[in-house]
Amino acid sequence: MIISNATPLIAFARIDQLSLLQKVVGKVFIPLGVAQEISAYKPGPPGSIDLAHESWIETVSVKSEDTVSLLLSTLDRGEAEVIALALEVDAQVVLMDELTGRKVAESLNLKVTGSVGLLIRAKQLGHILAVKPYLQAMRDAGIYFSDRFIQAVLQQFDEG
Repeated sequence: MIISNATPLIAFARIDQLSLLQKVVGKVFIPLGVAQEISAYKPGPPGSIDLAHESWIETVSVKSEDTVSLLLSTLDRGEAEVIALALEVDAQVVLMDELTGRKVAESLNLKVTGSVGLLIRAKQLGHILAVKPYLQAMRDAGIYFSDRFIQAVLQQFDEG
């Protein structure tokens, strides 16, 4: 199972590339808190995600509210629910961009990747020829990545 936070889904939606994300991950599961966050996010197309029309994104309930409560001291509800759900189902990977959430997930031995990691995977699978245009589109759409991070990624793939 792949469990996603809202930000990677929103990042791909903002550049009208949900179909690319689906090719890379197949199916993703999101907790109810993330579904509510996505439903409340209404920038208009591209950028919006209609969960009723995205059958590859499945909403599931988190069973352990105690785990969520513990994580809420450090994380927002969506991140806390993603990590709690990932622990419950022994998730294959967690999709999350926020640094604090990633660190907490990794400290709990969860495998984490984010929007950039998904773009890299798309390139490795041959779905895209280059990471740079998609990274730039995400930045242009208001998704934040530090310049240093982007340069490191682009140098790794000789796209600098």
